[in-house]
Amino acid sequence: MNGWALANALNEPPDYTCTQVAITYFKIDYLFEYNIIFSALYYLLFKAIKLDLDRKQNLIFVVDDDFASRELLTHQLEEAGFIVESFESGKACWAALSQKPSVICLDMFMPDWDGPRTLTEIKKSDPDIPVIMVTNDDAVDSIVGTMRAGAYDYVVKPFDKLRLQTILDKAIEQNGLTGKIRFLQTELKNTYTFQNIIGQSTSIQKLFSQLNKIEDTNINIFINGETGTGKELVARAIHYGGSRAKGPFIAINCGAIPENLQESELFGYEKGAFTGAGKTKKGKCELADGGSIFFDEIADLSLATQVKLLRFIQEKVLERLGGVEEISVNVRVISATNQDLKKKVEEGLFREDLYYRLVVYPVVVPPLRERMEDIPLLCTHFIKKYQEEIKKTIRSVTTDAMELLVRYSWPGNIRQLENVVYRAMICADNESIDLSCLPEEILEQSKELTEWITVPKGEEGLEPASGKLQELDPQTTRLVTLDEAEKKAIQSALHVTQGNVPLAAKQLGVSRATFYRKMKKHELNHLEKPESA
Repeated sequence: MNGWALANALNEPPDYTCTQVAITYFKIDYLFEYNIIFSALYYLLFKAIKLDLDRKQNLIFVVDDDFASRELLTHQLEEAGFIVESFESGKACWAALSQKPSVICLDMFMPDWDGPRTLTEIKKSDPDIPVIMVTNDDAVDSIVGTMRAGAYDYVVKPFDKLRLQTILDKAIEQNGLTGKIRFLQTELKNTYTFQNIIGQSTSIQKLFSQLNKIEDTNINIFINGETGTGKELVARAIHYGGSRAKGPFIAINCGAIPENLQESELFGYEKGAFTGAGKTKKGKCELADGGSIFFDEIADLSLATQVKLLRFIQEKVLERLGGVEEISVNVRVISATNQDLKKKVEEGLFREDLYYRLVVYPVVVPPLRERMEDIPLLCTHFIKKYQEEIKKTIRSVTTDAMELLVRYSWPGNIRQLENVVYRAMICADNESIDLSCLPEEILEQSKELTEWITVPKGEEGLEPASGKLQELDPQTTRLVTLDEAEKKAIQSALHVTQGNVPLAAKQLGVSRATFYRKMKKHELNHLEKPESA
């Protein structure tokens, strides 16, 4: 064998362990091949040693009801350097899966649990374990079904020693790669989520850091954020991520309770406390004993109820409506609002002493427009969430559609994004969400953002667009902001159409709903004249 032939032979897996490596005889055709031969032998020795070490770290299960076949395969694998454990039934093998075998060699035909049945149970318990089916020469056709069921490969009796070891080595390699992928996926999930809060942006990671610091404390937490940002989700993350996770989590939307029912809802009532009170009822605060209570939209509580809530937070005791007994309650208090609570205090609409009791540890949930890099992650999450419900296979969002989603301002925040994705999944005609699936307001805002408007200095209003690019003198031209341009466009349209909103909207190429929303945003009325530049 010359050096080139030896080098080519290295592509074939070695059929021996490092202790079996032997150099017998090489015919040297030419003197310059000495270096090639030496390098090839060195590489072969290295691969054999590495393969031997890899095999000694892997456990192989051999499952066969036939004693002779089981012992023969076990002996061959042990001779090749593997750690082997054998079983005479599929059920016994399944019961031992906690040992985490690297590969399972499974016979096709056995009593009780046969090969296909055992394969199914193995895949239910651990879908990542490679299973190699072992069959007789005349049963190869039956392998097709098991391959579809998840078998890695198959070998035929009597065993081809080289093929068997090649398949085992490749299966072990795949199992190792699968394990690494699972680990990385777990790390990725831990990095980008906190108790079901998803995000990788700087602002959301800052929030994760804040929440980690208070997991096992009993401090009162105040959550501030716009509507739809996920304040209740943050409250639940605080509860279920901390020491009170086994206790109840009770959420109250203060804004949804009529003022005359707030006290009875929060603190409960005794039988006969008022007309219709036929039996004693515990309030939300009492029901939360041992866990956490979340006051959402706390700013909407009446001043009278605020007085009673202040005492409850200070003393951790309450009295039911119509009762005289003081009831001790051990709860963690979490509150939230989308309003400026400090401003409400200054206006006399919220008690200052209660404010300082609630806002001990403030947490701000960022709006979606400040964490645009999280939108792809959130879209993927919502697609998975609704996949089964809508009975469709939606795999992704097209690049163009994702670009528009990322550029949109999201006034309704994550709640709005979730609704948009859900609607888009229903509208999708294939496996991807594309531009045709997106609602009109997203398409319109994208169109508006791509239009750049320039205004000559010292002139009023907006000049009609010529449709041509012009060279602009920076000394005589001022670029207006998008907000300025939008406001001026609306003012001009209203002025020209004499306040006819449908006509003005048509002239600007937007829907009436969008036009009204923009008017409200810029605080404009129906008869507006363009402001001076």
